Amino acid sequence: MERRTMQKLTFKEKIGYGSAGIGDSVSYNLVGLFLMFFLTNVAGVEPVTAGTITAVGAVWNAAFNPVMGYFSDGVRTRFGRRRPVIFCFAIPLALTSVLLYTTVDFPYILKAVYYGIMIMLFWTCYTGFFVPYLALGVDYTGDYEDRTILRLFTSMFNMFGALISMALPTVLVQALVTAGLSTETAWTVMAGILGVISTVSIMITVAVSGTKDPPCPRENGEKREKKKITAIFAEYLSVARLKPMKHLVVASVAGLIDYSMMMSNLVYYLTYVHGADAGGVSGFMALRAIVGMALIPIVGRLALKFDRRQTLIGFNLLGTALMVLLRITGTTGTFTIVLYLFSVAISTCVYWHLMPSIYYDVCDYDRLQTGNRREGAIVSFQGLIEAVAAGCGNLLLGVIFQMAGFDGSAAVQSEKAMFWIENAGTVIPVIFLIISSIAVYRYPITKTVHAEIRRQLAERDRDGQ
Repeated sequence: MERRTMQKLTFKEKIGYGSAGIGDSVSYNLVGLFLMFFLTNVAGVEPVTAGTITAVGAVWNAAFNPVMGYFSDGVRTRFGRRRPVIFCFAIPLALTSVLLYTTVDFPYILKAVYYGIMIMLFWTCYTGFFVPYLALGVDYTGDYEDRTILRLFTSMFNMFGALISMALPTVLVQALVTAGLSTETAWTVMAGILGVISTVSIMITVAVSGTKDPPCPRENGEKREKKKITAIFAEYLSVARLKPMKHLVVASVAGLIDYSMMMSNLVYYLTYVHGADAGGVSGFMALRAIVGMALIPIVGRLALKFDRRQTLIGFNLLGTALMVLLRITGTTGTFTIVLYLFSVAISTCVYWHLMPSIYYDVCDYDRLQTGNRREGAIVSFQGLIEAVAAGCGNLLLGVIFQMAGFDGSAAVQSEKAMFWIENAGTVIPVIFLIISSIAVYRYPITKTVHAEIRRQLAERDRDGQ
């Protein structure tokens, strides 16, 4: 039976679903923003090795996403389909965050292996929570506008989580060091605090989303057909062949390479190009998150008035233009650095405000075309793409830094290293933003097309087909 309803979502439902967006953002940004910096400047890992470690995590995450999507679609319990899975991965997510930011005194090769294993465990827990959480949003509503608004509410929590994960780490580490802890221990404690914040926010969503994830025990000994791992990936490939998904794959990979490069480089950019201390980095990071929050109502109004595609393309092009301009003029004063962070927010936030709801529409398209309910498989594609793109972006950044002669132990970098730190924070990532915009333009499900898909689905459901 069709569980989703076209009734408008209540404010409580939007808040309840959005809460876990804090855990999503805090966990993701903790790795995306600070892991490279921690590995190169605290743990004593070479830049190219650090980039390789993040790439290993990306490969593992990419391989695990299809399995998690299939598993999430097949869960049947009296507590619902999605919530039990989200619950089971929430606590280990905090634990793996701590282990990932623990400095180990191992020989260099074993040290690299340790962090490789820890990043794989972290992404296992993150994906285990994120895939069913994202799929749960499909069950909340099938309405185009409500889906947009639901994701904007989630984006507000994402941005609050970003504010925590951007502003808190460097200041907290500095405060803990001042209190007498070693730098290495301070990073571990910081990761533990952020891990607890993530877990608590996820548990709130689990607690309040029961009516949207109703009990679904197996009936009459019902057993789901077990599939070999090859069959799971074959089904995943069939999802990838959906016409809308082909364009989303390109758009997401390119857009997220832009995101991962720009955000991973941001700490380096602020520290070395502008000489910001821990407080300055924290303040600038907080400003980026605040700008991201301020963009939410603007993005929402434009997306509802026009179309998600047009809105996303417009902001991508604006971010690209500003980044090119700032690379030419430089960011030497307070105004230009603030403008730079505004440009970073445009180039990295709007994707998250809009793209998940676009994936939700593909779930409806797939159900109309194939008759299948594969929400977990489809939304896990976004997780797979995040993994691949983050790995590619960080690996590319590590290679660039290695070739530029970056030295994590040096307070001042060479002129060549500074040149490439600036490029990696401006013109290089926005090349991928342009590619993403072209792919989004070719994506076929507009607001009007989605309305027709929903009409046909409703008609077919009424006819009992």
